[in-house]
Order: sequence, then C-alpha cells, then structure tokens
Amino acid sequence: MSSTDKKAFFQEFKAIMSIYAGVLVGGMGLGYSAIAIPDIKSQIYSNSSLFSPINTNEEELSWFASCFGLGQAVGALMAGVFSAQFGPKFSVMVSGVPVILGWSLIALAPGIHLMIIGRLLKAVGFSFVTANCPLLVAQYSSQARRGPFLSVFSLILGLGILLSYCAGMLLSWRVVPVIPIIIMLSCVLALYKIPESPIWLLGHKGEEEAENALKWLRANSKDLSLEIKELKLTQENQNMKLTLTQALTNMRKPNVYKPVLLIMMSRILMMSTGPFAIVFYAVEIFDSSGISIDNYLAAIIVAAIRIVGGILAIFLVKNCPRVMLGFVTMLLMVISMTVMGVCFYCKEYDIVFAGSSILPVFCLVVYVMALGAGVAPLQWVWVGELLPPEYKVLSGIIVSVATFSLFMNTKLFPNLLVWIQPYGTYWLFAGIKINLE
Repeated sequence: MSSTDKKAFFQEFKAIMSIYAGVLVGGMGLGYSAIAIPDIKSQIYSNSSLFSPINTNEEELSWFASCFGLGQAVGALMAGVFSAQFGPKFSVMVSGVPVILGWSLIALAPGIHLMIIGRLLKAVGFSFVTANCPLLVAQYSSQARRGPFLSVFSLILGLGILLSYCAGMLLSWRVVPVIPIIIMLSCVLALYKIPESPIWLLGHKGEEEAENALKWLRANSKDLSLEIKELKLTQENQNMKLTLTQALTNMRKPNVYKPVLLIMMSRILMMSTGPFAIVFYAVEIFDSSGISIDNYLAAIIVAAIRIVGGILAIFLVKNCPRVMLGFVTMLLMVISMTVMGVCFYCKEYDIVFAGSSILPVFCLVVYVMALGAGVAPLQWVWVGELLPPEYKVLSGIIVSVATFSLFMNTKLFPNLLVWIQPYGTYWLFAGIKINLE
C-alpha cells in the first residue's frame, strides 16, 4: 500500500469510525438496563450506595427496560425525513442532543419517571444513527473497502453491549452514563470536521461540493471523475423511487405486499422470540438460575459470545445459502430455549441433576451465538434482497413496526415470568421460533 493509499485509508477510517462511535453508544443503551435494574433493586433495600435510592416497582422497571424499543419505533419514522432534508451526517450530529440529554437524565434523575424519559430520548437519538449509518459508511468508503466497513456494524453494536456490561460490573449505574456521554461528544466533535455524504451534497449543494468531499475522503489519491459519474447515476436511480404515499398505494399489488409482509412478519416474529429481552435482563436471568459465578461476569461472557457470532456472520452470510443458514441457526435457538425451559422447570420443582446450574449458561451462549451468526444479520440481508429498490421508502415503516414489537416483548417479559413462570416463558419463545421456521 502506497503512502497515498495509506492516507486515503486513514481518512475513510476516521470518518467511518466517527459514525460507528454513535453505534457503540447505542449498544451501551441496549445493554444498560441489564446492569441498572439489579443495582436499582438492591439500592431499594440498602443504604450503602453513595447516591439516593430510586423508589420504584417491577412495573415501572419493566417500562424502563422496554421503552427503548418504543423510542426507536418513533425515531425510525422521523430519521429518514430529517436526513433527506438536512443531510445524513448532520442528522447523526443532531442525534447527539437527545442521546446526551437522555443519558444525563438517567444519571441525575431523582425518580424512575425521568429515567424512562431519558431512555426514550436516547432511543430516538440512536434511531437517527442507525437510519443513516449504512448510507454514510457506503459513501465514505471506497469500493474495495466498502464491504468490510459495512460488515462491522453488528460487531460495534455488540461491543457497546459488552462495554455496558463491563462498566456495570465496575461502576454504579449512575456513573456508567458518563462513558457514553463522553463517546457521543467525541462522535459529534469528530463529525464536525468530516464532510457530508457526497450523494446528498450532489443533490443539494452541487457537483463541486460533492467532489470536494470525495477529495477529502480519498486524500486526492486518484481521478474522481468515475466516482462522480457513479454518484450521478445513483442519484438518478434515487429520483425514480416512489414517495411514501405512492408506495403505500401500490401495497395492494402482489409483487409489493408479499415481500413487504414477508420481511415485516419475519422481523416481528424474530423480535417476539425474546432476543433483546435476554440482553435487557441478562444479569437477572443469571441470578434467577442460581449460577455459582458472578452474574455480571456471566453477562459479559454472553455479550462476548454475541460478538463472536457477529464475526462468524460475516463469513456465513457470504458463503452459506440464506435459507439453510436461517433454518440451522433458528433450530439451535429453539433447542436452547427449550432446554433452558426444562432447567427452570426442574429448579421450580426442586429437581436436581448433573450440570443443572451450568446448563442455562450454555443454552444462553448457544442462543446468542446462533442469533448473532444467522438470524439477526439475515433480517437486514432480506430487506436489501427482497424489497424492490423503488420501495426502499417502506423500510422505515418496517423498522418502526419491528422495534415496536421489540418494545412489546421486553415490556411483557417480566410479566410473563410471573404469569407462566420462567420455564413457560422460554418454552413460549421456543414455540414462536418454530412458527418462524
């Protein structure tokens, strides 16, 4: 690699990692409730904390955990419109306002209701990041490096969850928000010196602005006329896309509603199988299973396994048939949830067998590995491959509906543990997975 190529790589890497810093903060938001809720509960019955305890109950805590999905559902509908008007990079920068405000409210809130508002705010901000991240990464990276840069999204998200778990093991839940606030501030400041999306500049500011952005990103390493030509072609294709009203009007056509409903139902069923309920309540799941290792350490191990699954997904999605990969990983998730239900059933009725304490950990590891290696990344692959290009405008609605189902699932999870017991809850998840297959 020549010195010019190295400089171009560094420019692209700096721009893309600045965007991914927002994704890292979002991952911390996803994992935060898993470490905050046990701490909040322990402080209700203990005065050992340096901070005032939060007086709350199980119902309010379930709202705190689940409202992240509700905030994302609302934000997904807003993000596309905002970025089209003001630019995707500027949208990510603006997302820092609700994200930082949300984390600050959680850290300083005297009661649970302000904490819920804070969690909603950072979820809305995170949806702005996720809505614009793929476009910006694709625009900032050269053709040769585009695939690898795009493939690390789920890894960064997993790293955020892992970072949240590690911080929760060492720090009070009120101190942990300082970390994502610092990261998000760094993200906004770094993006200030990085150009806007070249494709957006071409459509809103003119060819000269788009070329200047590409010169910055490519470090003047080559003639940019071919890339400008490709941007113009992309812009022409985007101009042919339908508006939201036109797309919804055409939903009665079989070639439109069939792929849309298939993608939407797949996402809803996937969210209904409890993947993020496991993430949000990881520490409590380990605690209730009676595992003889530190609960936070166990949660950290599971988060690390999710990252390993994300690394495997890069190779599996590329080299394995989509249907086979989805079937095998879903089957592993069905088996793991079924066995976990058996473990909790035996625990409920004092049935002891060899390995009864460690088997739930193994099941959870298999579940998270299979989720990260196949089921979760395939949801994004299917959006790109099944949804007609001119109907990409519907992707915001699909994501919004899916994240609303995430909200419902995580909201009901603690109630299900009471209504049908833990073993019944995990068997329910296994049953939904069978329907998804």
